[in-house]
Amino acid sequence: MVRMDSRPFNFYLSLCFHVVGLCYGNGLLPAESMVGEVTHNVIFTIVNPPNTPFRVVVWTANGTNVITSGGNVDDDIGTGYVGRITLNSTTGSLELRNLVLSDTGEYVVSIIAAGLGPKEGSTTLRVYDGPENITLKVTPLDVLYGSGSDLTLSCSAESSPPAQFQWALNGELLSNQGPVLRLENIQASQSGRYSCWAHNTRTLRYQTSEPSDITVLERISSAKLTISPNPPIIEGGSVTLTCDASGSISNRDWMKNGQPLSPSERIIFSEDNKTVSISPLNLTDSGIFLCHLSNLLSDESASYNLNVNLKGSTQGGPNVGAIVGGSLGAVAVVAVTVIGVVLAMKKGYFKKITSGGRTVGNTGESSTNGGGKGGNQELNYADITQFQKRDGGSVQLGNLGISSTEYAQVRVNNRPGQPT
Repeated sequence: MVRMDSRPFNFYLSLCFHVVGLCYGNGLLPAESMVGEVTHNVIFTIVNPPNTPFRVVVWTANGTNVITSGGNVDDDIGTGYVGRITLNSTTGSLELRNLVLSDTGEYVVSIIAAGLGPKEGSTTLRVYDGPENITLKVTPLDVLYGSGSDLTLSCSAESSPPAQFQWALNGELLSNQGPVLRLENIQASQSGRYSCWAHNTRTLRYQTSEPSDITVLERISSAKLTISPNPPIIEGGSVTLTCDASGSISNRDWMKNGQPLSPSERIIFSEDNKTVSISPLNLTDSGIFLCHLSNLLSDESASYNLNVNLKGSTQGGPNVGAIVGGSLGAVAVVAVTVIGVVLAMKKGYFKKITSGGRTVGNTGESSTNGGGKGGNQELNYADITQFQKRDGGSVQLGNLGISSTEYAQVRVNNRPGQPT
């Protein structure tokens, strides 16, 4: 490459700029200083360039030649800039690549355009070095931390001048500054991705460390299993069991009568296993339900004894149904009634009520209009308000209706009687 001797031209420019003040031009470069980072690029952009073809363009840095272009000879590129610069011959702008710290300084451009005198502009470039090899360390180092733990995070970096640090959580800067961040009595709400951001007095932007994930778990306590609706729970209806506790819950497992509870068409689990809904209910759904809550630090269990009542009953037993003279309404009464009828038959407590309302004893045959078998069937009832036990005591059934004496219908000749 043929290099032109720029000394005569530079002498001419110097003479023009400093002796003949009228040929001095301003405003080719922005007034603001420029900044750059090591290994990055900058572009010195000409503002308001001459509107006629350029004859000569000269760029200098700190008084030394960067590039001299024009005069019908090859460009003269200064030492240290070969392969790092590109000159736009139309606009006069200059790109400087792969910056180094020594590129800091004052840059001056001089342009001679056809039919115009020389114009000049200047600006200052400051090149900063960003910190490297930023390292974040957590002490003690663990995968999970229990609430109330104390942690220390420390950050280091290779930097000249020394780096300054600021801390961030989930990408958001915290107010904490300095190479050490102490987290005392840490809680679950402080879980997240911690990182340190480093810079120095000459850097343009922060450099960040690799983030460190910190997960804080709270121990599980006060486990409780509740149901809705409130008892009684009736066959054919529905029920929802809810299992919850305070603390960090990672897993919920359900069991019934000591066996794992599995979902089905009737048994539906919520997405987080917090609730189990059963519909429609069967009597076989009765049993002890247990939920087990756990995380990697602790576990708790809660149980509920679910009792599904027979449809039509609020006491948990079968539906007694309507009894002549009133409803007995309980399983125990049914058993007592049957026994009582037998005892009454033995003890002579039967009363016969004829269609005319006449009461007779329990001897002889049932008859109507003169007796004999056949004809209208009389109704035989037993007084079951009181029964005698084998030991001589009596069983009191209490007030079973508005009448002081209640009756149970007794089959006659294997056919049920019809009350009149």
